[in-house]
Amino acid sequence: MLTASLDGSGERVLASYKAPEFFEPDRAAWSPDGKTLAFFLYALQPVLTTIAAEGGQAQPVAGPHWEHIMDLTWLPGSRHLVVAGTPQGGSGTSQLYEVSLEGGEARQITHDLSVYTAGGVSADGKSLLALQDQTLATLQVATPGKEPEAHPLSAGNQNGDGAAGLAWTPDGKIVYYSAPNGRPDLWEMGADGSNPHRLTSNDPSSASASPAVSLRGGFIAFNQEDPTGHQNIWRMDMDGGNLKRLTQSKADYSPTVSPDGRWVVFGRIEGGKWVLMRVSSEGGPASQLTDYNSGYPSVSPDGKWIACGYFPSQNQPVSLAMVPFVGGQPAKVFPVPATAGLPLAWIPDGHAISFVNSVNGVGNIWEQPVEGGPPKAVTHFTSDKIFYFDWSHDGRLALSRGTGTTDAVLIKNYQ
Repeated sequence: MLTASLDGSGERVLASYKAPEFFEPDRAAWSPDGKTLAFFLYALQPVLTTIAAEGGQAQPVAGPHWEHIMDLTWLPGSRHLVVAGTPQGGSGTSQLYEVSLEGGEARQITHDLSVYTAGGVSADGKSLLALQDQTLATLQVATPGKEPEAHPLSAGNQNGDGAAGLAWTPDGKIVYYSAPNGRPDLWEMGADGSNPHRLTSNDPSSASASPAVSLRGGFIAFNQEDPTGHQNIWRMDMDGGNLKRLTQSKADYSPTVSPDGRWVVFGRIEGGKWVLMRVSSEGGPASQLTDYNSGYPSVSPDGKWIACGYFPSQNQPVSLAMVPFVGGQPAKVFPVPATAGLPLAWIPDGHAISFVNSVNGVGNIWEQPVEGGPPKAVTHFTSDKIFYFDWSHDGRLALSRGTGTTDAVLIKNYQ
């Protein structure tokens, strides 16, 4: 973090950080008297931090630990900030909070299901102008080449159906993420939308996401976030019973199950790197598979390969890699379009790896042949985003599709 005069002179460093710590340079806020800067420092979770504009030691702000911080701004004539974020143990979505820099007390200003991403304050401090994001997602089943026949299984709503994960079961049902009333849980329904029912039971301070169904072992592996913000891999029976924690770290995510049901491969953020890990589906110590930046794994149908996002250094674009199931260096690396995104999933016959490609706000599924050659489109939707997807054995796609909107809202007399 540096400051300089408006003419560029007098440049000096206020603070320096090494990976995995970083801060958002466009999210630093000057105090009304110009003597202090407030910002949020990221390691595994963001830390609300201040530093004197003349330099010195950066100081964390007392008060709640934060799961996410999206934006901050200073209230005029005060030692208070308005923060758009999610404190650990909070509501589950990013809301607006007034935070005292003296004691760290956080008073929640908004209480709704929208996601607040930014905020500004009027000169008299009596009104807030905030950006409010809403994601409307619906579950759908589609057959490539017959996109107009895709039928919704759930109503487009703010529950985020499937947006944080979905998976087919061996008997043709769909396990999916949904957060009605701010409770992020895993649910299950039939492929025709019948009998939706909850499998996990969280309060708003915890969350279940990223389900991966074992094709033989009769269980679901998933990502579980606790009230402290730590994320681990858990498993449960197909009916939601017999919960068991499989990992013990602080930042484990995106599980995938081997075809024989014996192993769960997942991503972990550790020591400044994103690496792949593997643990027995019965529990026990986890072993590291990669020592380079790699994440969001998917095990191939024959159990021999792991497809993953691959970014060996911060200066290189994300590529698609095939890693041996036992770990080690990538056997193949494929470039992908700059508009490509996650998650990844193998085509059922194993000849290609599929991913989401979003062009001009429209999401489609693309595939990268494992034998090489350029990637190509599998679906040809003409509207909406794709938040998540999974393949059935008979070649159908379960999709979370929908739209995202951003509104500017004025909040008066919030104090």
